[in-house]
Amino acid sequence: MGLTQTQVGQALSITEGPAYSQSAICRFEKLDITPKSAQKIKPVLERWMQEAEDRYKNGQHTLTEFMGNEPTKKRKRRTSFTPQALEVLNSHFERNTHPSGAEITALAEQLGYEREVVRIWFCNKRQALKNTVRMMAKTSPTAPPPPPPTHPSLNQSLN
Repeated sequence: MGLTQTQVGQALSITEGPAYSQSAICRFEKLDITPKSAQKIKPVLERWMQEAEDRYKNGQHTLTEFMGNEPTKKRKRRTSFTPQALEVLNSHFERNTHPSGAEITALAEQLGYEREVVRIWFCNKRQALKNTVRMMAKTSPTAPPPPPPTHPSLNQSLN
C-alpha cells in the first residue's frame, strides 16, 4: 500500500485512539515492545490491515480512504533555541529544576519563546538529567548518589 508509519499511526489514531502513534508502529515493527503491548496492538493492526486491503481491492487507492475523512492535527515544528537562550535556560535550571508557572512565563517573555515551549524545555531537561543519572549509576556502581533536585518548596521546608 506504500504507507508510512506516520500515516498508519494517524489512521489508527482516528479509529482506535491516540495509543497507536507512529512510534508505536515503529516499536511494533522492530519488535521493541512488551509481550502485553504486542498482544494489544496486533489484533488492532490485523483488523486495520484487512480493512485497508479490502478498500484497496475495491478501488479506493487514495490515502484519505485509508485514513478516514477526519483532519489530522498538524504537528508543531521543532523549536531551535539560540545559544544565548540555552545559556539562560541552563543557568536557571541549575538554580531551580522546577520553576513556577510565573517563572516560566517570565522566562518565555524574556527569551521571546512561547510559554509552552519553555515549559516543555524544563520537562525534557529534567528527564535528560534523570536518564543521565540512571546511566551513570549503571556504569559506576560506586559513584556517589546524585544531589537532590532543587525545588523551591523543598528548600523552604528544610530551612
